[in-house]
Amino acid sequence: MIARDATRLVYVPLIGFLPPGTRTLAKSAESTVDGTRLIVLAVAASPDRTDAVVEWERAGDPATCPPGSRILAYSVRAPLDEGVSASLLIGSKELTATAMTQRGYHGSVPNIGAIHALTFPRLPQEAGGAELQVREDAREWRVALTLGPSQIAAMPVAAKVERGGIVVRATAIARHEDQIIVELEVEAQLQIRQVAAPAPTPMRYAALNEEDHRLRVQELRRFFADQATPITLEDDRGEQVEEIGRLLPQGHEGTVLGKPFVSRFPVMFGAPRTGLHSAAVVVPFVELNDRQPSVTADLRELPLDLELGEHRFRVTAMEQHGADQRKIFMEIPPSTGAPRFVQPARLQGSDPAFAWMRHAVDRPSRDADQIWMATEVGDPPIVTFHGAVLRVDGPWRLELPSA
Repeated sequence: MIARDATRLVYVPLIGFLPPGTRTLAKSAESTVDGTRLIVLAVAASPDRTDAVVEWERAGDPATCPPGSRILAYSVRAPLDEGVSASLLIGSKELTATAMTQRGYHGSVPNIGAIHALTFPRLPQEAGGAELQVREDAREWRVALTLGPSQIAAMPVAAKVERGGIVVRATAIARHEDQIIVELEVEAQLQIRQVAAPAPTPMRYAALNEEDHRLRVQELRRFFADQATPITLEDDRGEQVEEIGRLLPQGHEGTVLGKPFVSRFPVMFGAPRTGLHSAAVVVPFVELNDRQPSVTADLRELPLDLELGEHRFRVTAMEQHGADQRKIFMEIPPSTGAPRFVQPARLQGSDPAFAWMRHAVDRPSRDADQIWMATEVGDPPIVTFHGAVLRVDGPWRLELPSA
């Protein structure tokens, strides 16, 4: 990775903070093949790699999707692993995509679509553009990309706070349209599972107008209001605004054996109309995965007390969930220690896949945290709990320069 300039950065919407010299998409670019439209939303040709974000759109019902299409289907797998190829062509030179991940999918009438992030090797500095080529079976999309200097300046930041063995840094800040964007970096000795708990933010799709998108955002925030504990931005007047979105890292952020785990992401806030003399980002908690402990249990006789390493919890009940899964109800004893155990990291039953998400019980007990997780369970009902989720409570308060 090329080191960032000490005084300058650029911000590319949908991609993030990048070094000076990064070129971006200068004009809109799209192509339609057999009724499927490819829209290039963003491109960032930085000094060390090239990133792109594209959207696929097709009118009609999901049932009308071309049979076997991997680009117009919900998937947690990389389309490149499923027979899709993507390249950037610069004259006779071809740069093959090294990664392609799905950021979003919608399958509702009248349009179906998906958003993908692609990563390529770096473009030659002298190249003023390239042609994006994506193939799926016999279909091929070709889109001419014109590149120009990035227009959104960003400023490096050096704010750092350590708490409970976790270091949180603010490393960059930018202002774009009606948003303030701050890049955060979280470092811990255990795998980082979650940083705060924002309400889900829906993707903005080309087929959805601004008003419909705004109403979707409002409805999600209303529905999750009681469950969300987001990162906030506090201004110099003491007023706080909640985060309104995050950018997932483009490509895989690998870990190095013996080195701390690091999670880096830009987080967006609605910007006040007037400038700020000072502001602070406040991170309320961080959850970590301790992947070492595990325990296997036979759930024929409940309640059942279990020990997951040094952490104790009780399985209280099991009930049908959908056609082939069971809800496993658990009580987590209250803890005043730090970090505190909040759930098993994974639950695995008869299916090779595992459950990882916890859900709150509708009528919780006052004496313990009550949650449930769902998975397929065989006969006899033997399940294995892998790992422990540990929460370190904040806050981490990072003072920022004026924005």
